[in-house]
Amino acid sequence: MNWKRGRLALVAVFLVVALVAGLITWLVIALGSSRTEALAPLNRPTQAASSYSLFSPASGTQAEDFSQKSQAITQLFDDAQGEFTASVVDVPSGETVFSRNGETAGVPASSLKTLTVAAALQTFDSTHRFATTTLLGADGTVYLRGGGDVLLGSGENSTAVSGRAGLASLAKLTATALKNDDAAPASVKIVLDDSLFTGDALLPVWDSSLMTSGNISAVQPIAMWGARSSSAEKAGRVSDPALTAAQAFEKALVAALDGSGISVTASGSGDSGGISRGTTAAEAKELAKVEGATVAEVVEFMGEESDNYVAEALGRLVALQSGKPGTFEGGTAAILEKIGEIGVSTEGVTMVDASGLSAENRVSPAQLTGVLSAASRSSKAVLRDVPYAFPIAGLSGTLDARLTDSSVAGVVRAKTGTLTGVTTLTGTLVDESGRQLVFSFFASDVDSLTDARAVLDAAVAELI
Repeated sequence: MNWKRGRLALVAVFLVVALVAGLITWLVIALGSSRTEALAPLNRPTQAASSYSLFSPASGTQAEDFSQKSQAITQLFDDAQGEFTASVVDVPSGETVFSRNGETAGVPASSLKTLTVAAALQTFDSTHRFATTTLLGADGTVYLRGGGDVLLGSGENSTAVSGRAGLASLAKLTATALKNDDAAPASVKIVLDDSLFTGDALLPVWDSSLMTSGNISAVQPIAMWGARSSSAEKAGRVSDPALTAAQAFEKALVAALDGSGISVTASGSGDSGGISRGTTAAEAKELAKVEGATVAEVVEFMGEESDNYVAEALGRLVALQSGKPGTFEGGTAAILEKIGEIGVSTEGVTMVDASGLSAENRVSPAQLTGVLSAASRSSKAVLRDVPYAFPIAGLSGTLDARLTDSSVAGVVRAKTGTLTGVTTLTGTLVDESGRQLVFSFFASDVDSLTDARAVLDAAVAELI
């Protein structure tokens, strides 16, 4: 019977191999390309890889002849309305293969998030999680202390990045701790501690339309779904994210304590819904905590969705971890410090926020390609993950409906950026020769954002 089992095992192995081969073939066809390079951006590098480049480069380090591509891209920009600046770097050689005023600082819009991504991944361990904690004070106060997780959910803990830590789960854990404490008071009051971030919650130079349009809200160290009113992707932002989260927690705690003999009383009045703000007492003891998604997951969520709120929170968390105040100024100073540490000059950079929302931000395309090139070649695995925070062309995030042609879909990862009269695109790709290129294209003073985006997309296609 052993030979029969052996033959059955061989048949089973053959079937598995055939199934895997069929699946790979289907994926290649589905992406509209027979080139195996098209799948490369979907594969993360391993530390055992012989090259620190994001993708396996062609043999040799000398940059390819870029003259024909340069001519084609130059013609695209010359024929378009608006001002175009650009930088393209061949990663294996480190050479700049195309520049159109690439050293000139311009308005980056959300391409600025490239700096925030790199700084966050360099500052924190990729597996680090930000916690939201409850603590019991001597006077029966339950402190809800924000620790930087601005992607809380209102319900139970989940597997999603936004909503990984749930306030209902935190309430249940808190209720259990209170019930098991023989010295617990008969009534408790909730005090919101959102003191981790300091300074202005809204940047004074931001146009008021950014708030009314839902692009941003008051930057606080505790919020649900990136300060949105629900888990819906495009739900509006709430005006006081921390208080909204505290109110959701209070409701969940009342339900969790039902029938226990412990009541929840008001600590505030008016619009606060009975919740006051304060700083956690030094003698308060921890009751419970929930932890959000990992830093790597949060950074990728921020990059793919171009989430301004998460970007601003990360900027302040980088500042605090670097020994700077959790303010706008502290965040931008810390980010630029981290960029300098990876060997990229920040001379001429003006950075007033971490999201790129302000038109007062200034950085050059060459500085952004410098960051991507340095990250892609870094000996630190976490920095080599920087481009993985960007959407995949034609497949995900803010690029799901752009660069959909089979020659570029799945091959390009890039960060989009848009402000009034400005559109940018910064990212990485593998060309037909198998070499990794990083690029940053800026278009400003444009009358039509749609037309300008089409020009940038066409320029990216020329790089292939």
